[in-house]
Amino acid sequence: MRKLFYSLVFYLLSFLLILLPFSFGSYAAKDVDWLLLKKNNDGEQWIDKGSIREYPNNEISVLTRFFEAPKEPETKGKKLLYVMRINCETKKFKDTSINGIPNLNAKWTSSNNDELIDIVINKSCEESELFNE
Repeated sequence: MRKLFYSLVFYLLSFLLILLPFSFGSYAAKDVDWLLLKKNNDGEQWIDKGSIREYPNNEISVLTRFFEAPKEPETKGKKLLYVMRINCETKKFKDTSINGIPNLNAKWTSSNNDELIDIVINKSCEESELFNE
């Protein structure tokens, strides 16, 4: 019973330590500056220009919003929020957070010619370069 208690405490503390840094950022959140990048049959792709952060090795992160077009006329589409880490040199990305849940197993990948992901990568990197001018 004692082992179970310590295990539960350990997992609870681990969970809190993972989520705690993300909660501090929400207190200092600014107004979002959503920019619609593209609308096609798959849905709508947006970025929050104010969320772009620069990192070493020509990397940035950006908050994106994807509205998935409904598959059936009488159904609602899905809204999804992603925090994307983008390497502007290689044009690869990884989703580090999906709907506010950290994606700790995110792997670098290419867009596989996905029009909406390509436009997020290109516009976010372009916006990042504007900060440096």
